[in-house]
Amino acid sequence: MNVVLSIEAIHPPLAGIGRYAWELATRLPMQAEIESVRYLSDGFWRDLPRMDQPASAGTAGAVPAASAKASYKSRLRRQLGQLPMVARLYGKLLPLLAGRQLNGVQDGLFHGPNYFVPKTRLPSVVTVHDLSIYRYPQWHPKARIDRMRKAIPEAINRASLVLTDSLATRDEVMQEFSLGPEQVRAVLLGVDEVFHPYTPEETAPVLHEFGLQPDGYSFFVSTIEPRKNLTHLLAAYRALPDAMRQRWPLVLVGGEGWQSEAIHDDIEKGQREGWIKYLGFVDQQLLPVLYAGCRLFTYPSWYEGFGLPIAEAMASGVPVLTSNCSSMPEVAAGAAMLVDPADVNSIRDGLRQALEDEEWRSMAKARGLQRAAELTWDACVRNTVAAYQTVKAS
Repeated sequence: MNVVLSIEAIHPPLAGIGRYAWELATRLPMQAEIESVRYLSDGFWRDLPRMDQPASAGTAGAVPAASAKASYKSRLRRQLGQLPMVARLYGKLLPLLAGRQLNGVQDGLFHGPNYFVPKTRLPSVVTVHDLSIYRYPQWHPKARIDRMRKAIPEAINRASLVLTDSLATRDEVMQEFSLGPEQVRAVLLGVDEVFHPYTPEETAPVLHEFGLQPDGYSFFVSTIEPRKNLTHLLAAYRALPDAMRQRWPLVLVGGEGWQSEAIHDDIEKGQREGWIKYLGFVDQQLLPVLYAGCRLFTYPSWYEGFGLPIAEAMASGVPVLTSNCSSMPEVAAGAAMLVDPADVNSIRDGLRQALEDEEWRSMAKARGLQRAAELTWDACVRNTVAAYQTVKAS
């Protein structure tokens, strides 16, 4: 089977859709059923970009210059994409350029891992990661809403098969676009091998640089934005006894997102009070250590197509608190403390038990490791190839 993979999402720092596209791009060529893989980006054939490999757990240092440069390019790209004129122009040109290239392919299958399928005679697969554009448009800039509400229905209409990251998102896609079960397949994501338990001796050198102690903090990682429900998380943490907050401060990692000014005001207040540490953007090489060194990973998000940080935390051998809605219970599979993201008291009570209840914590660690072992990128890619085969056979 010959595959054409769209790789616009691949740029450092690899996270979310970029990580998913990268794992497909690097692992598909190793599958016995795949004869060749070609990469398409912004309407042109590309070589797969080189990504710096993660450092070992005991190392800390500056971000490599190439990664920093690419990170700047990715931020600039996101900023330009929020401009209505740029978004409209990109939305018109990309399908034309990509379609022209694909029309020259004699035999193959196209996979758009980021909501996109151009007009092409090739059988196509598209991955729809979530429907937050439809469910919660207030979380997105208008330019993105306009672009995606045009691109997603077009991609679904053109695709032979739609992939989603979870059964929860599969149900949403079928309902929103009136699709049958045979038209949408859930393929769960995987966890990178660098996320695994580390001993306190292994984590201590890196944690020391941030003023942290092993098992001495709660942890949250994601872009700082309304969708992640930080407003309620911070309110719930504030409602904990002061001694508990001082013993286990809340450590936040993530760059500034859209409409996050009020959240940052809350963060700054918590920092002044001594129970929040905001580290901003942290080099991805250090994230496995920050996960593994925490006492509790907190992620009471409003909505997720999958929730990869949940799986990364479980693989790191730490207890997880997350939401009882969307795809999050599915990903946790009984290993996490589930709370109502709309109820500050529910989050507060869940935090307290997850921090103090040693019997529950032991169970959560063991079950989390078992669940994370099922969520591998190899399994994700194998299941994706199986989906390709159903398209080629039809």
